[in-house]
Amino acid sequence: MRMTSRLILCLVVAACAPMAPDLPPISPTPTPTSPPQQPQRLPVTPVQPSTGEATPTEVMEFNTWRDSFVARRGGANREAWAYELAGLTPDHRVIDRDRSQPEFARGAGDYITRALTADRIQTGRDRIGSSPWMNAIQDQYGVPKSILVGIWAQESAFGRIQGDMDVIRSLATLAWEGRRREWAEGQLVNALTIVSEGRRDRARLTGSWAGAMGQTQFMPDNYLRLARDGDGDGRVDIWGSDVDALASTANLLANAGWRRNQRWALEVTLPSGFDYSLTDSAEQPWSYWRARGVDLVGGGDLTHAEAAENATILLPSGAGGPAFLALPNHYVIRRYNNAMSYALAIGLLADAMDDRPGVSRAWPSEPPLSRDQRLALQRGLQALGYDPGGVDGIVGSGTRRALRQYQVARGLIADGYVNEAVINRIRSEAGV
Repeated sequence: MRMTSRLILCLVVAACAPMAPDLPPISPTPTPTSPPQQPQRLPVTPVQPSTGEATPTEVMEFNTWRDSFVARRGGANREAWAYELAGLTPDHRVIDRDRSQPEFARGAGDYITRALTADRIQTGRDRIGSSPWMNAIQDQYGVPKSILVGIWAQESAFGRIQGDMDVIRSLATLAWEGRRREWAEGQLVNALTIVSEGRRDRARLTGSWAGAMGQTQFMPDNYLRLARDGDGDGRVDIWGSDVDALASTANLLANAGWRRNQRWALEVTLPSGFDYSLTDSAEQPWSYWRARGVDLVGGGDLTHAEAAENATILLPSGAGGPAFLALPNHYVIRRYNNAMSYALAIGLLADAMDDRPGVSRAWPSEPPLSRDQRLALQRGLQALGYDPGGVDGIVGSGTRRALRQYQVARGLIADGYVNEAVINRIRSEAGV
């Protein structure tokens, strides 16, 4: 399976399909011996959006979408779903945050540096040292505990910041807004299922603006399919149980194809004259990259298993920053969040907790890009004949691929790196 196919789905965009069928099967979550108690239906009190109330027109449009959704997707649950969605209004905070995700707005160096604080690294080490139950999770699922703790740290500050937004309202807002309607409606179906099956009562079904829940921020579909009762108390509580949260995370990553006893990425150096158009796309074994002059920073070599895998060269900060040989486990991390910066932050945080050396090359300092700048970049590329995969202000692999094509055509270093200078050049050339 090609690595590019692994980038489609993740936590933020709801990844589910396993990537490596050779992993041992994982037993399903135990079924409770008695049927769950039906939750008390509580009236919904809309949360006031920080950027102002929805306009009467927006409320009318939202209600039209809501009625359509219930009719299309509700089936035998129409009445119950209509009840749960009654009285909701769009939450503008959700839309604002969807358009300004830091993984896509900040430079990679800034994002990663913020994640790798000394306090976070030490807290992670302390949690590993004081939680012997992590060893059993690591042994069962094959995922290093430092990776699990890295996700725990990044997603909720070790469970301290889980989000207190109404998951159903957040997902309904994203579905109504429409940028990712099909995905958001699917997640909303799963959130409503969680409530209707009595797995979590509505008043306590809280999470982030994107609908992610618990200590490691599971989307509703992944909660239903992959969450695990790690502490054996008969409940799956990713909100209140550290063990359940990390066992569930390990199960998700194992299900996504985590390679046991393999690393996630290694820092490399690139030779003079390297063909930068190969970065972020070409998937080749280590022998291919070695033949083109790529070396591991600090020497050493890959294991036999790692060398046999297809790997990609990543330049998160362009030709002027660190370079990485991304192994399959890097892309498994991206099943949590399909942003290069996010996966690099998790991997480097785990390395730091394991006392591995950090990157040898300094991160370039770049100011965050505004949404208007990112939209202008995508419109400019589109106007010049290079397809970024849509104009949504999210700078992902499609935008970088289009930029790389533009750079090749103009004889520039084709590193796909987005900064203010390249945006201004494209805007001027395209007249946007």
